Amino acid sequence: MRIEKFIAKSLIREARPSLFSWAEIYLNPYQGCYHDCKYCDGKSEGYYMHEDYADRIRVKINAPTLLEQFLKKKGFVPIRGERTSTLVDYLPSLKGQADFHNKAPFILYIGGGVCDVYQPAERKVRITQKLLQIAHDYSFPVMVLTKNKSVLRDLDLLKKINEDNYACVNFTITLSEEKMQKIFEPRASTTQERFRAIKKLREEGIHSGVYFYPTLPFIGDTDENMEAIYNQAKAVDAEFVYCWGLTLKPGRSKNEFLQTIEKNLPSFLPKYRKLYANNDKYGNLDEKQFKKMDLVWPEVKGFKLGYERGLGYTAEHYIPEGRIKINLQISEVLFKIAYIKAHILRNSKTEVRELHQTAMFLNTFQQDVSKLKVEEFKKLPIARSVHPLISEFIKEGKSGYLEKLEDEAYNVISK
Repeated sequence: MRIEKFIAKSLIREARPSLFSWAEIYLNPYQGCYHDCKYCDGKSEGYYMHEDYADRIRVKINAPTLLEQFLKKKGFVPIRGERTSTLVDYLPSLKGQADFHNKAPFILYIGGGVCDVYQPAERKVRITQKLLQIAHDYSFPVMVLTKNKSVLRDLDLLKKINEDNYACVNFTITLSEEKMQKIFEPRASTTQERFRAIKKLREEGIHSGVYFYPTLPFIGDTDENMEAIYNQAKAVDAEFVYCWGLTLKPGRSKNEFLQTIEKNLPSFLPKYRKLYANNDKYGNLDEKQFKKMDLVWPEVKGFKLGYERGLGYTAEHYIPEGRIKINLQISEVLFKIAYIKAHILRNSKTEVRELHQTAMFLNTFQQDVSKLKVEEFKKLPIARSVHPLISEFIKEGKSGYLEKLEDEAYNVISK
């Protein structure tokens, strides 16, 4: 592993919230990932990563500075820092006053989604730790996704953030059997090490769940593997298991994965070639071949397993102080309804699109939807079909429709 430090121009990526992540601000302190997972989407050419992605780790050494510049530009101050660049530097007594505290309108997702922020390079450069410290200084909630147990090094800092706001550390876990796991995730912590890390985090009050993603066809989607992962997730008190399938974008990502299959599990190679023969630019499999092979969508199997064990299918949405709470609560409900209709029950795409559009609208709507007059509510740019769902939540404080839909989905897929 070679570590290459450089001065970066950017660190922040903004994204829409979703069941995959409720965060809207992503921080990318690394380029390249020593874990070298063979299914890694980050190796796709579309991310513009270097060829020796797994062996040359590029570190944005100025990442902490970039984050502070971003937060200060947004008007936030480091309420726990030695200097805040505000009047409080001259009147320290102000620092303890409640009205001085920041209102953090978003969650900082420490990680860009393709390069693990707790890969081995972090032990030397400690960039992730510095970003967490800034999040704590500015009183911001955080989320982390990793495959490495070394996140426990920062447990004390994560506890402080969680006590003040919210800290969530999730682990990608795809294969229960260690020998198989090491074929596809050769340099990451073992599956059991990750589960033990979740157990420790939960014992300390930190939010934590499992990203069963990607679920490898023929290998990771077997009943044996899926049941083992869901059982272990329940045993360590994980809060959820988010389950999703494998994408193989044409190019080096797909080529390396198929080479790994050919070398280690050659009997599966013809199946993979057929299943991904469409060369979809997003890496999606060929649904016609999927049906011919009589496969079951992993998210459907995962929903059933999670329902039976009382595990959520996504993390619960933490709503930062300063946001309109009921709008985001309703948005979360609509995202979940859309997910079940689209991916578990396979319902109308039009209906799902209307739910998504309304969820996104409410996520940024700057008025409390529950305080609108009837005529104002009717004029909102949202589908009429969604009105009853919103009205029910405003009246009851929960969605009975969603609860019934989850039960219905389980009953349908259990037949």
